Amino acid sequence: MTDTMHTKEEARARDSAGHGDHRAKPIRRKRRSLRVALITLGSIFCLVIVTAIGSYAYFNHAISSIQRLSVTGLTAAVTPSTLDGQTFLITSYPEGPTGTSAQQTQSGYSNLVMLLHTNANGMGGGAVTIPGSLRVDVPGKGNEPLWDAMQKTGNPSLLVKTITELTKVPINHYAQIDFSHISGLVNAIGGVDVTVPAATKGFGYTFVKGVNHLNGVTAIYYGRDPTLKGQDRLLRQGNLVRAVFTKIASDHLLTNPVTDVHVVNAITSMLAVDSNFTNSEIESLIGQFGKLAADTGTFVTAPTETVGTNLVPNAALDAQLWTAVKHDSIAAFAKKYPSTMTPQAAP
Repeated sequence: MTDTMHTKEEARARDSAGHGDHRAKPIRRKRRSLRVALITLGSIFCLVIVTAIGSYAYFNHAISSIQRLSVTGLTAAVTPSTLDGQTFLITSYPEGPTGTSAQQTQSGYSNLVMLLHTNANGMGGGAVTIPGSLRVDVPGKGNEPLWDAMQKTGNPSLLVKTITELTKVPINHYAQIDFSHISGLVNAIGGVDVTVPAATKGFGYTFVKGVNHLNGVTAIYYGRDPTLKGQDRLLRQGNLVRAVFTKIASDHLLTNPVTDVHVVNAITSMLAVDSNFTNSEIESLIGQFGKLAADTGTFVTAPTETVGTNLVPNAALDAQLWTAVKHDSIAAFAKKYPSTMTPQAAP
């Protein structure tokens, strides 16, 4: 009897121990899984930190490599740290369709003049394209085509002074785009779409009527087509800049860790800016731009009229436009005068 009781007690003890083992194993597995998860998350977090530090270092290096130009006549910004409510004068290098200078070709294939304005509230802004052939009063030179203020001196300072006196808009910074290098940026962002109203052919390449997807090479063909009139070519160049800006903004390519290094590198390779434009200001501008939606910018062309054979400012409308730039209301101006909006379907 006693042996039986001992046997039963031993069996119960073994059963109890067995049950205890079964209950303990899942707990150990859960704890082990938790440790693995924590280690994995910690590793990922460290990797993110290291990547961020590396990207920041590269970012600084890339921005430092941008060519700086000595430009006078610029107005110091009230709040340079945010770049809100500032105006940037953007031009292109004076080169012909194959990279030769416009003076050599006497054709002015790249005479882009654009005022890019950011609203004071940091929510968008707009861009105003000014035809380079527009005849204006150039200080010390008389009444001449606007682009001559740049071409004859080889320095943007006279152009800054000319546009400031013409528009009464303070210009805070200056940037110059090299269209011969825009192919790298177009490729970095995966190409852009442009609309052509009628089929055209330039450099042996045919642009079909409707939407055309451009890569780096065809973007140069599009922006430098020598068969187009100067004004139509200018529209294309402005439209190409808009297509690039829109693609970067809509796809948030400047805030995507996979693409931002490539995009920033491509941007820096095609830019020259004024020597007052600090690295931190450029970083701030890129950061703000990267957060904007694609539809927050308004693109217009300064109203003009033809007198004889000369293209001259439309004084009445231009006065309203420059006021709109100064008061962050380019979009309202475009809504009031829709004919001034830069057409998305450039010739």
